[in-house]
Amino acid sequence: MPVAYYADEDCPGPVLRALRAAGLDVVSQREIERGVDDENVLRLSAMSGRVLITRDLGFGRLMFRDRLTANGVIIIRLRGPGDWERRAGRVVDAVKALGEGAVGHVATIDWHATRTRPFET
Repeated sequence: MPVAYYADEDCPGPVLRALRAAGLDVVSQREIERGVDDENVLRLSAMSGRVLITRDLGFGRLMFRDRLTANGVIIIRLRGPGDWERRAGRVVDAVKALGEGAVGHVATIDWHATRTRPFET
């Protein structure tokens, strides 16, 4: 079964569009309701069985320090020059490469690597 994704409100529009253009199933918090706190975004993504995509490092802390439940979390950490149109391709490649490996993990995407760390579900 293909992995489904839940984009946090901070997921840039070009990234969201590129993920969808690549054929990935992505629901966007921004399109549902703005201003939802992180704990509830994580809860909504888990309830819908989707892996959360975000730029917010706080979700990693919620998973490991507070032990909140999630299906998986992907954190985008692309720094340096470039606009989100260019960065979107890196995100799509990394998300597709992760595939089902994103489930049960917190993954961090940067320019050079995608690191994953399992968490207890």
